[in-house]
Amino acid sequence: MTWGFIPEENVSETIYCGDGETSGTIELNFEIIGDTCKGIDNDFNVKFDNSELWDPNSELYNSMSVYISATFDNNVIPSLIYGAYVLVNDEPDDYSLSFEIIDSEAGVFMNTNQQYNGKIFLRYYFEEEDEIYDEKVCVGKIDS
Repeated sequence: MTWGFIPEENVSETIYCGDGETSGTIELNFEIIGDTCKGIDNDFNVKFDNSELWDPNSELYNSMSVYISATFDNNVIPSLIYGAYVLVNDEPDDYSLSFEIIDSEAGVFMNTNQQYNGKIFLRYYFEEEDEIYDEKVCVGKIDS
């Protein structure tokens, strides 16, 4: 999964998830394998119980919140991370109301007229044998 932040002053009309330099975004990549959430090209590494994925107050989301907030220089609360995760996994609830799934293809979406500036996004997909399945991108507002 890729978590990204699109700065207010971003001028890019196209966001390429996973390519922050081209898109002018700040991004962090993670993967969940078994009972571990690890950073890709970052030092995040947390073991967790599978039930934590469905608990907005879990230590997993708290740890991710601290790490993502520091990188994005914004307060990204645990329940916001949880809300996006449950939305892209087809389990929306009240926490996911801050996010909307948007049109994307291969992790690329349009930021026409900078409509997503100042927002965060989550690109999420399953990968098996180098094939990507069920890819979704959602965008949400960071609560101030």
